[in-house]
Amino acid sequence: MENLTDYSLVAQTGSILEHVIYIFFSLAGAFFAYWRKSLRPSAALGAFLLAVALYLAGGPLFFMLLMVFFLSSTFLSHFKAGLKDPIAARIHAKSGPRDIVQVVANGGAALIMAVPFAISQNPAYLVAVAASFAACNADTWASEIGILSRRAPVSLITLKPVNPGLSGGVSPLGLLASLGGSAVVALTYGLFQLMAGNSGELLWMQMGIITLGGLLGSILDSLMGAAIQAKYISRETGELTEKPNQNNKPNQLHSGLSFVNNDFVNFASSLLAAVLVFIFIDFQ
Repeated sequence: MENLTDYSLVAQTGSILEHVIYIFFSLAGAFFAYWRKSLRPSAALGAFLLAVALYLAGGPLFFMLLMVFFLSSTFLSHFKAGLKDPIAARIHAKSGPRDIVQVVANGGAALIMAVPFAISQNPAYLVAVAASFAACNADTWASEIGILSRRAPVSLITLKPVNPGLSGGVSPLGLLASLGGSAVVALTYGLFQLMAGNSGELLWMQMGIITLGGLLGSILDSLMGAAIQAKYISRETGELTEKPNQNNKPNQLHSGLSFVNNDFVNFASSLLAAVLVFIFIDFQ
C-alpha cells in the first residue's frame, strides 16, 4: 500500500506575476465581502492578510481552499436570512457582519498548519490544512442549514431538545449539511491534486480522510459547544442565550465557562481536527 504522503506537492508559486494576481484576488475577495456586509472593515483587512499569508505559505491550493470556505459560507449566511437572522440576534453573542476575531477563529488553524508546511514541505500538512478548512466549512454549513430544520435539535451531551441556533445542538439536517460542507473542501483538494497529476486510490483516501476529519471537527465543535461553551439566562426572555450581556446588563451564567465563546470553540475544534489528521497521516 502506498504511503499517504507519497503525493508530495510543492505548492508554492515562483512567478512575481502569479504573486500579484493572487494578492489582487485576495484584495478583491475581502472588498467583496465588505461590500456585501459579510465582514466588518477590520475583518476584511484580516481576511485579506490571511489569504495572502496562506497563499505565500502554500500557493494556489491553500488560497483555493480558503475561497471555497469563504464563498460557500458567505452564500449560506444570506440564504433565507429573513428566517435565520431573528434567531441569531436573539441567541448568538455576535450577529451581522463578522469581526476580525471570527476571521481568525475560522482561518487561524489553517495558518498554523500552513507555516510548518512552508518550512518543511511535509505533504502531511497539506491534508491537515484541508482538514481544518473542512471542519470550519462543515460547522458553518451545519449552522446555516441546520437552523432551518423542522425537527428540534438535541444536545450532544444530554440528548434533550434545545432551542434552534444554540451551540451544542445537532439535527439530522445539520449533520447532513456538515458532511456536505466537509466533502466540498475535500473535493476541492482532490481536483487540485488531479490538475497536479496525482490520482488513484491514494488520492481518494486522502479526500476521505479530509471529509471525515472535517465532520469530526464539526462534531467536536458541537460537543464543546454543549459541554464548555458559556450559556446564559436572558434577562429579557428567561431563555438560554449565548449573550453575556443584554442592554448593558450582565446575564446570569447558566452553564459552561465564561471565557469559552463560539469563537474559542470554532478555533479549537478546527485546530484539533487538523492536528489529529496530521498525526494520522504523518505517522501511519
